[in-house]
Amino acid sequence: MAATANTKNCILVLEHDAEAMLCSAEKLNQQEYIVCKCGGSIEQVRSAYRQYPHSVLIADVDNDITVALLNELVLCPESSQLPVICCSDVLDDAAFSRVGSFQPFAWLPSSCPINVVDCTVCSACSYSRMGAHSTAAIEQCQLIAHNIPECVVILDEAWRVYFANEHLGQLVGASDPLEGCHVNTLLDAETLVRLQAVCSTLSVNSKQSFQGYIVTFQDEMVPVWLSVSKVASNNNLLCVMTNLEENLQAEAALREAEAKYRALYLNAAEGMFRIEESGHIIEANPAFNRILGFEVLDWASNSTSHNFSDQFVTTDDFLTLMKQVQTVGRQSKFNAQLVRRDGALIWGEISAHWSIDPKNQIPYVEGILSDVTERRRVELDLQRRATRDCLTGVFSRGSFYEKLSSILATARYENSIFAVLYLDLNDFKNVNDTHGHHCGDIVIKELVGRISAQIRERDVFGRIGGDEFCIVLENVRAACDVDAVIRKIHSVVDAPIRINDEKLVSVGLSVGVAMYPEDGDTPEVLLQRADHAMYLEKRS
Repeated sequence: MAATANTKNCILVLEHDAEAMLCSAEKLNQQEYIVCKCGGSIEQVRSAYRQYPHSVLIADVDNDITVALLNELVLCPESSQLPVICCSDVLDDAAFSRVGSFQPFAWLPSSCPINVVDCTVCSACSYSRMGAHSTAAIEQCQLIAHNIPECVVILDEAWRVYFANEHLGQLVGASDPLEGCHVNTLLDAETLVRLQAVCSTLSVNSKQSFQGYIVTFQDEMVPVWLSVSKVASNNNLLCVMTNLEENLQAEAALREAEAKYRALYLNAAEGMFRIEESGHIIEANPAFNRILGFEVLDWASNSTSHNFSDQFVTTDDFLTLMKQVQTVGRQSKFNAQLVRRDGALIWGEISAHWSIDPKNQIPYVEGILSDVTERRRVELDLQRRATRDCLTGVFSRGSFYEKLSSILATARYENSIFAVLYLDLNDFKNVNDTHGHHCGDIVIKELVGRISAQIRERDVFGRIGGDEFCIVLENVRAACDVDAVIRKIHSVVDAPIRINDEKLVSVGLSVGVAMYPEDGDTPEVLLQRADHAMYLEKRS
């Protein structure tokens, strides 16, 4: 029988038996076994066995030193795992009595044929291998038992503890191992009677469970849930005990946490919601209802189906939100305009994430809705103040310049024509000096309103200075179209302006024009040409 590199079946031979066993050992060595001379002491034998766990020891019991070593081996943990083949010149009662209580794996005469020795050694190595696997399996089961949160105990036929994991020892407060203790030291009398009754009806591979009590070493009663089953190979009992006191405490803590969450959920200022992929509202808190103008507090019991997408002014906003949530898993601070149940428009800020119901594996989206209408109004107002002239509402100087640059880029791409008008009010200084700056502001606002009515909504109107303005007329066909607009502007500006019941004032207007691309192809050049044309008209 050949031994592979993975198995490494090994024959251990004692030094003082080497001469007697050398012939057989050399023959077995030719059969590709590993032959190891392991000295003459029990420590050396144990060391060799640890090096070669799938081993067999061949011992010459005609040697007194070997017999003494075998008697020492009985007291070692390896005695049940290391198979020993005893050899003697004569196999008789005298040879058998030499080893005393030691139980060898097999007996062979010293002059045994090599094929018989080979067969016996092969069987012994298989036994050793099975023992190693069994030991590994037991160690693995014990490791599992020590690492699960439940208390695990195995009871033998005498109702004594054969094995107990550390959790049971910790629960009962034991400082020493529980192995060997009678079960009546761990269970109260009623639980023990119940366990014995269950055991009498228990079959192999079946399991029964019931509630009972463990008694700690401090005489405290701990409620446990016992799951009892029989070990298949013998009548031992496996008991797995779950600490119900910890479970009750955990359940109480969970209920307390759920109550706190529920209170936060019901009293939160932000709207909390849960919706299906389609947008159907599954659940929402009172703040969500309040923001959107609904009176229903319990969506689950509401017979009317409502879809969150119906609350979006633009359906594309809802689709964009859902796509982002489905792709990335979440979306934070998504702003969209929403419509309340009464038709009023509001701005909402939504943070949502993707989730899956653990029970039925149905996906859903849950999130938070905040009403940011006032904040949005302030932001838009600040934006308007930053880009608009505070008196007239037309674009400020900087914003107008940005608009002009953008229009110029578009015109280059589309090969289109536009005009820049530079407007300056005549005699406006006289209005301020005569009637005061307050009246001057009234005149400015009135004239801007009149001029705005004569141009298209897409045309850009900006205030460049105190009484200087610019207008960009986009996509004009010819200079005559620009002249028509200028004539209309002159007609409304020349009309008198009533400051109050007693005062009427009139101001004139000078207008200069620059055409793109004829008069320039940069914002600076176009404004300079229009400004120059305006001064030429003013002087004339």
